[in-house]
Amino acid sequence: MDKLLLICLALAINLGSLVWHLNVDSENPGSDITRQSIIWQDRERTYWLHLPPKDKMDGPLPILFHLHGGGGTGKGTAKLTYGRFNDIADREGFIVVYPDAIAKNWNDGRTEHLKPENIGVDDVGFIEAIVERLKSQYQIDPDRIFTTGMSNGGFMSTRLLCDRAELFRGGAILTASISEGYFSQCAPSQPVGVLVMNGTADPIVPYTGGEIRLFGKNRGSILSHEDFVAFWKEKNGCLEELQGEHIPNTKPWDGTQVEIRNFRNCHPRGSLKVYEIQGGGHTWPGGRQYLGRRLIGNTSREINACDVIWDFFSSLN
Repeated sequence: MDKLLLICLALAINLGSLVWHLNVDSENPGSDITRQSIIWQDRERTYWLHLPPKDKMDGPLPILFHLHGGGGTGKGTAKLTYGRFNDIADREGFIVVYPDAIAKNWNDGRTEHLKPENIGVDDVGFIEAIVERLKSQYQIDPDRIFTTGMSNGGFMSTRLLCDRAELFRGGAILTASISEGYFSQCAPSQPVGVLVMNGTADPIVPYTGGEIRLFGKNRGSILSHEDFVAFWKEKNGCLEELQGEHIPNTKPWDGTQVEIRNFRNCHPRGSLKVYEIQGGGHTWPGGRQYLGRRLIGNTSREINACDVIWDFFSSLN
């Protein structure tokens, strides 16, 4: 990698997580999300809220949390996906929440990547407090609360499933798995629905596991994609993996192909589905190519991750 690329990548990295909202955050997120705040651990914490149209708010509403990556913000995350979750929420009738982390980094269990401001921050409790706030304001379906995120947001979503499986019906983890240090502490209280979506050519979070190293610094050691899948297969009691499905490669110019792995004979609450993005990078399929391919790899255009995620959550009993 030449000197110019190193400089660009240095500007795009915040303690081991990409600032994928470098350009996105400067844009107006639109009037469809509003800034909210709550006091947690004696400080103001903020989040961005999208509500469906009034005619979709008659019955109990599901909640979808979309957690930003390291260096990002909730507002920017809505733009990363071109507001697709908001569009789906308007059609299907659910609430979308885009929370903001302290110092733009979640305390996701990887102690190596924490800023001093993040030490001791209870982000699990913060997310739970938002749920309680929404329950006091709207009619919420307590068995339809979900989380998703990419990179730091993906690792944090994993932690939510580990620590609050009784609260979250399911989670979708993108470009992430779980840190080796936190792995022994992950003890879900019950099976949950899990969707995993990782790129095989991710230059930031290694698909094969091990250390996340950037500029000679350790950003945490993580489980491989395969070990992460095996972990949830065991936790969710899945007894059988079906033959893989290949999505037709209709956009060969994007450099990716998508393979789907389905599991069955799982615990009734323990679904598992895996999308392996062959040639995919540190990106959100169907989202913005927020930095050049030489820095973050390919963004798949074969699928839209938002649609895939909501279809999966909708299938959970």
